[in-house]
Amino acid sequence: MTIVAAVQMVSTPFVADNLATVRRLVAQAVSEGAQLVALPEYWPIMGMSDSDKVAQAEPEGSGPIQDCMAELAREHGIWLVGGTLPLVSPVDGKVLNTTLVYDPQGQAVGRYDKIHLF
Repeated sequence: MTIVAAVQMVSTPFVADNLATVRRLVAQAVSEGAQLVALPEYWPIMGMSDSDKVAQAEPEGSGPIQDCMAELAREHGIWLVGGTLPLVSPVDGKVLNTTLVYDPQGQAVGRYDKIHLF
């Protein structure tokens, strides 16, 4: 049997604060037996405007948000589903609303873009 945890949190406009919160909540879920942890939509940033997300958009495979997810998955040996996070879009002033999945070794193994801007 696999134990799944769905994290609930109130995200802020401050990525560093949200990363600290998610680290604490994932650790708590794992301490209660979770092997797969799902994070909520836009857990790393809930901006005051859409431009806040654009300013925090990361290229695929690089950045503090994705590094945090990889570290958490690897550190705890869990599958981690990353709600939605902003990745760089080929369209200026836009982001790709992306869900990423990490395996227990901390490798990104799945990606889903909720909105395609092509």
